[in-house]
Amino acid sequence: MKHNKRNRSKKLLAYALCFCILCTMGILSEQTIIHAVETIQPSLDMSNAALSQTSVTGYLVPTYTYGSRTQYGNAEFDIALQNPIVLSDNTPGVNLSCKSSNKNVQADASLTKNILHLRVHGTKTCSTKLTVSIGGKNFQITVSLITVKISANSLLVAKGKTKKLKINGCPNKNIKWSSSNKKIASVNKKGVIKAKRIGNAVITAKINGKPVGCAVSVTTRQLQNVCKRATYIGTHWSYSQARRAQEGFYDCSSLVWKAYTQYTGLNFGSSSYPGTSASESAWCRDNNKMISGGYSYRKVEKMQLNPGDLIFKSTNLGNPYNTTYHVEMFTGYTCLGYNSKGKPVVTSLWASRAPGYGAANGSLLARPTR
Repeated sequence: MKHNKRNRSKKLLAYALCFCILCTMGILSEQTIIHAVETIQPSLDMSNAALSQTSVTGYLVPTYTYGSRTQYGNAEFDIALQNPIVLSDNTPGVNLSCKSSNKNVQADASLTKNILHLRVHGTKTCSTKLTVSIGGKNFQITVSLITVKISANSLLVAKGKTKKLKINGCPNKNIKWSSSNKKIASVNKKGVIKAKRIGNAVITAKINGKPVGCAVSVTTRQLQNVCKRATYIGTHWSYSQARRAQEGFYDCSSLVWKAYTQYTGLNFGSSSYPGTSASESAWCRDNNKMISGGYSYRKVEKMQLNPGDLIFKSTNLGNPYNTTYHVEMFTGYTCLGYNSKGKPVVTSLWASRAPGYGAANGSLLARPTR
């Protein structure tokens, strides 16, 4: 043993002498020494490494919903790497990769201080096996993905009534409910909405911190029926100006007249025959039913329109009443998703038009009854 120590000492002394001679001769420089130190890497022993979890379940929450089209976000997981060595992506010797056994599921991984971060994306309920390689050692993780769906993205609720929203695919204990305006519509921990005041709000359910929402319009029972009737006519009856007054047919102004006359008795000045968009706009003007400033996308964005409101299109906004050619009934809002700041994004719904339909800023906007 003493002999081995003496040999090592001799070798170290020889290396030191060699080093001094090379430095004196200018063969080695300070830069060379630094470079040599930088390129030395410690060996990485992963033999005892293990993951705290090898099976996880995640929820795919919608990030965008339009009609039947839904886009989903990622399911995210943090799994501890049980190893006394603190590892991160930039630890020397760590090569990190992640592969999915399901071609319809994509995944990527990162590592920070022994915490493995996984982001997994899919489009439907399914499972996959991930093979995560860390520093040359493979780990198997079974991932179950469950798509989440809210029972409605849009609701009309009569003042004083309640309505329950459901989240399909996720236990209620994982959901946190909230309202953008509790004075208009509140919601309890079971997703039961209470309609308190005329107006609009967005009800949000957060699943593991990720939001999905429903735009709620609180209105009167009369206007709720007007909007439902107008939407039914606009989506089930046939458009015909020639037969507009007949059952099963409509044009823009007769749709408004038929829905309002049936449920409110309001007939825009004619009890027997539907008028035109021009005569309906004139009636709203003469009866002080116009909304100041007219239509604007900003009013839609701020949810300032109410179900039953009418938008009148004109060929000349400088002389709108004499150039009105179309009327459309607003029937509520739908929640499309949430922006990068977590604020809900809504768009308008119409009796006989696709969501998001609109008009030029300043077009006539009326509220025939409240």
